[in-house]
Amino acid sequence: MSASAKAGTFLVRDADDPAAAAAPLDVAVIGESITIVLAPSEGLPPAALRRLWFLWLSGHLGLLMPLAARPGQHPDTATLEDTRRVLADGLPDDGPAAYVQLQELARTCRFFLGLATDRPTPAR
Repeated sequence: MSASAKAGTFLVRDADDPAAAAAPLDVAVIGESITIVLAPSEGLPPAALRRLWFLWLSGHLGLLMPLAARPGQHPDTATLEDTRRVLADGLPDDGPAAYVQLQELARTCRFFLGLATDRPTPAR
């Protein structure tokens, strides 16, 4: 699921909801999610928190990947396919491996957010 702001409230939509594609992107919410996941941590985040972060990132990526794959965006097809596979597989059972995977997904989310919000110019 992903959140987008509208009139001071949050709209939460499943990634496969057709209305999600038309929903405005809340760059601040997505960016904050990325920042939270990538923030330095003294130890391993609890499993419940890792699952919550995975839900956040799954929803954000569900909105961002179709936008990043638009004509003219030139996404890395291998990155799109790998991200879909990782999301479909879910988090590993091993805590440290799950945390590393979350960090990788957050970086991928940041990449796709950049592609989705980039406004190509005629010189590109």
